Amino acid sequence: MNRFPLPLVVFFALAISANAQSFSSGSTGADGALDLSTMNCPESICQVQLPESGVLNYTTVLIPQGKALKFKHNLRNTPVFLLAQGAVVINGSIDLSANGINVGASCGAGSPTTRSPGPGGFYGGAPTQRGFGPGGGANNAESGTWVGPLSLVPIVGGSGGGGDSQGNFGGSGGGAIVIASSTSITLAQGAGITATGAPDYSCYGFFSYLNNPGSGGAIRLVANSLNVSGALSACNVFGTKCGVVRLEASSASLTFNGSSNPPAGLFPINPTVLPSASPSLTFVSIGGFPVPSYAGQRFDTYDMLLPNQLTDPISAVVQANNIPVGTQVTVGFVNGSPSGTSTPGTLSGTFQSSTATTTISNLNRTSVTYLLATATFDPPMEAMKFNPNGPNHVAKVRVVASPGAKSKFVFLRSNGTAVYMAKLPKRFLEQLGL
Repeated sequence: MNRFPLPLVVFFALAISANAQSFSSGSTGADGALDLSTMNCPESICQVQLPESGVLNYTTVLIPQGKALKFKHNLRNTPVFLLAQGAVVINGSIDLSANGINVGASCGAGSPTTRSPGPGGFYGGAPTQRGFGPGGGANNAESGTWVGPLSLVPIVGGSGGGGDSQGNFGGSGGGAIVIASSTSITLAQGAGITATGAPDYSCYGFFSYLNNPGSGGAIRLVANSLNVSGALSACNVFGTKCGVVRLEASSASLTFNGSSNPPAGLFPINPTVLPSASPSLTFVSIGGFPVPSYAGQRFDTYDMLLPNQLTDPISAVVQANNIPVGTQVTVGFVNGSPSGTSTPGTLSGTFQSSTATTTISNLNRTSVTYLLATATFDPPMEAMKFNPNGPNHVAKVRVVASPGAKSKFVFLRSNGTAVYMAKLPKRFLEQLGL
């Protein structure tokens, strides 16, 4: 059977659509259903161990009245990413508050304490020590302050208060949680979600309630339908030094008649749920033949030899990671097939993992053909507030990659000229996973 060579050289740029048809939480459902009504929990407090990623992939979630959900920290103390394919119904409570209890008798070395922050939060400082976190309080008993992006992408917990010279520890910061559902989230009247910063405490086993507690954390709810009648709290024990509460759904599907401290922000859906990661795009198969993992690592040999008997159109399946669904992907030709034509495909799946099937025709069956996949995008929404004004304003982003090589990013002005990465703010680049 005759075959024609097809090395793959892939260059791509991403297209991010701000008008997703339907939000997907990205949950794989691998953790099944979380139903606290079927769990025998001591004192009605049910604890779930966070995996190292901090990501919980449920089908549905039910927290009945009278039961509370807490999370056991992982080693990295990540925020909680509670994802669900179906409905999330909260009639009880979710508690991400810091623990401020000291069980030691003195400040001596090794005195045991349980002064842990909430998941994703930061510790308070020891006596005369600054609090931890980006807004950690100074070592003169200053309270912690929440510092992070208001979009909560990425999400961060509360910072710790500073210790003082009187033997008091600073309070630890409240935790951070993203609850995302592909269908709906309901927080019933009488139910609540709290991410409270703990008070400072004495080395002698009592709270002194001085002015150095940890700050409140962060709460983000995002779903296609959101109904909140309960209470949301992300402040310190005094109700001050608050973090952020953010509710996201379409305006027609967002009902908020509950309470929130700080006041909840109501926004359209930002489809980015998990922490930013560099986008990637790779060929999975061509003409039904899998593309080898080593494709593109050498340019002195063929990546693939396809049968000449393949009839047009030939399918080319492309996999994407961290690219919004709905993005159009086109496979084209660098050289080798001047008469080649292609039909674009549209990514479907989840933001974290999606695929598109394109088709190509009229390939030259006797020479080498180099393929490329392309798309285009504006800077993502969460990066825009860090986008510089003036001559270094980024109008478009282009990502260039070849199989087996690290992706390269090109930042373009409106006139098509490139902006050097070194001239762009770090926070802007972070939103792109760089």
